[in-house]
Amino acid sequence: MPDAVEEDDGPSQEWLASYADAMTLLLAFFIMMFAFALIDEEKFSDFKVGVTAAFGLADPVTDNTDSILGSGSGVTPELGPVPLPIDTEISQEVSELKSELEQAGTVTVENALELKTILDYEFDRLGAAELVAVAVDERGVVIRFDGQVLFPPNRVTISDDGFLLLGTAAQVLGSIDNQLEIEGHTDNRPAGAPWPTNWELSSARASRVVRWLIDIGNLPEPKMIAVGRSDTRPRDDNNTPEGRAQNRRVEIVVRITPDNNEALESIATDMATSVDEAVEESIDLDSTFDTGLPDGSP
Repeated sequence: MPDAVEEDDGPSQEWLASYADAMTLLLAFFIMMFAFALIDEEKFSDFKVGVTAAFGLADPVTDNTDSILGSGSGVTPELGPVPLPIDTEISQEVSELKSELEQAGTVTVENALELKTILDYEFDRLGAAELVAVAVDERGVVIRFDGQVLFPPNRVTISDDGFLLLGTAAQVLGSIDNQLEIEGHTDNRPAGAPWPTNWELSSARASRVVRWLIDIGNLPEPKMIAVGRSDTRPRDDNNTPEGRAQNRRVEIVVRITPDNNEALESIATDMATSVDEAVEESIDLDSTFDTGLPDGSP
């Protein structure tokens, strides 16, 4: 009897294993690409600053001439250390003031103006003198940020330039123990979606700055307070675009003990008086305006 012929099973099926692996990898690849397309810009910015600092690369706060992200989209892309010769005398003075402030650990009436001098110097180096104002009032030392430079209209995502400004403030405020009150302010125009009113918008912005100062600025949580003021504390007339721009702002208030309120008010008054006198000295009203009255007239 002839030998039985083995039945042909057809082509090998081993290739299916490799094919299935390739399809699985392709699926994973496209899922990853889809995930990258849905990046949260706010979280990505926080992550970028954190990683940069952790790896000891260029300081994202003081070593950039543009916005933090390479193709910065901030409203003031010129922010960055001002490329001008540093006044050695002023730099040395500020360095000494910083040392004194670190040793004191607390801002009081006696050294409130020293903190103002340090902050003014640091913001001037960034070219942000017109966007950030530092003042002393009955509450303490107030850092007042133009609302436009920190947040896009009607949003609570901190801008690239806002990172620079808040980081600069955090570096200075990290050496003091005072309570920090972060206040959000708006103008009197109705807030747009998703905010029902300006109360929600101003509170959300204040809370967002507090989160940034804690998570990225490494300031301790217990000394933070977030306050939404809505449009209840205007600095200017809400009937003009310029006035509304003044009212849209975020303030970091370095609180000084209530017992010193009168002394703080005195400092604030002296500062306002010195500014007024400087303006009067620089303007000769008689030569500037022709009043039509003879010399010596009241």
